[in-house]
Amino acid sequence: MRYNGIVSSSTPPVPLVTFLYKHHIELGAHMGIFAGWWMPIYYHSALGEHRAVRENAGLFDLCHMGQFFVEGPKATEWLNGIVTNDLSVLKDGQSQYNLLLTEEGGIIDDLLLYRISSTAYLLVVNANAAEKDHRLLRLLLPPEGVSLIDNRQKWGCIAIQGPQSWSILQRVFSIDPLPKHTLRKIIFEKQFLYIASTGYTGEPGAELFFPGSIASALWNRLLEEGKKNDALPCGLASRNILRLEASLPLNGTDLREDKNPWEAGLSKAVCLSKPSLFPGKTALLRLKDTFQDLLVSFVAVHESCPQPKTGSPIFFGGEKKGEVTSGVWSPSLGRMIGMGYILKSHAREGTPIEIEIRGKYHPFQVQKKPLYSKRSPRS
Repeated sequence: MRYNGIVSSSTPPVPLVTFLYKHHIELGAHMGIFAGWWMPIYYHSALGEHRAVRENAGLFDLCHMGQFFVEGPKATEWLNGIVTNDLSVLKDGQSQYNLLLTEEGGIIDDLLLYRISSTAYLLVVNANAAEKDHRLLRLLLPPEGVSLIDNRQKWGCIAIQGPQSWSILQRVFSIDPLPKHTLRKIIFEKQFLYIASTGYTGEPGAELFFPGSIASALWNRLLEEGKKNDALPCGLASRNILRLEASLPLNGTDLREDKNPWEAGLSKAVCLSKPSLFPGKTALLRLKDTFQDLLVSFVAVHESCPQPKTGSPIFFGGEKKGEVTSGVWSPSLGRMIGMGYILKSHAREGTPIEIEIRGKYHPFQVQKKPLYSKRSPRS
């Protein structure tokens, strides 16, 4: 079975397993290999898990994500010379979306950076880029003033997403909902962990970062309390649908080294005015007014349209103008949706396009991001 590049099998050779692998097996999850890790693709139904997150809450194992702690008196200065955004605007307990770039301006990875203090940061990176990120960070590490702590396979992450998420979290941790994009240190099972009001689904919720020793206890407690709110454990298939409805790009497909932040529509993650010369800054200054493509979200015109695949060509007026990077059926919109790069001259909202799928041309329309939110439900 294949799902958007995820290859699944019934006889796992066990490449890498998360702290929660045995729990997924016990729950009957359909497992697959993603970025070198055995992960749950779905438990009973990707559509049922999608519905749980949109209406109640869903629990995701994200222990495959890379976690690095950066500490030391020069931590802020050093990181500001590596990532694209401006760390100087952050206060303790705040998070920021960032990018790591090649010298040519290509996107190596997108990541969330959390400021614990002026001398301590948590970096959460994508599993498929974690090793490359680590090599880059090690290469640029100064001889003193900064330490890089690699907590891959030592720390884990669980996300709880959906409108009922904070009701569950309040019962488990006796904590009030946090403002968006903030981080707080809390205690569970006599161990400290971090809770952050961030996520990848377009719904309210939180991500928990913790030592692996408490992973099982934390997962079980959240599932137990979650049952009172009809929460479900969720796999990568529902997460992929949710993030595409929210028009959130995926590293490795929508974000790649042959595309820069301007093309990806991620100018919000770039601060060219900061004095630090981060990798790719010179290239971005040159490319800012000359890039040709733009990453857009699109929706099928007809409900019967088949699924657009990664690499499917996009046409306008009979001429190829781009290609699909991600596609999936959206339960919230009732039709196929996706993302792809097209010439920016054709990237305006409402532009009609055609996508070649299985040798036939199917009508789609470029739409404003996000494709779905609570403020713009399906009519």
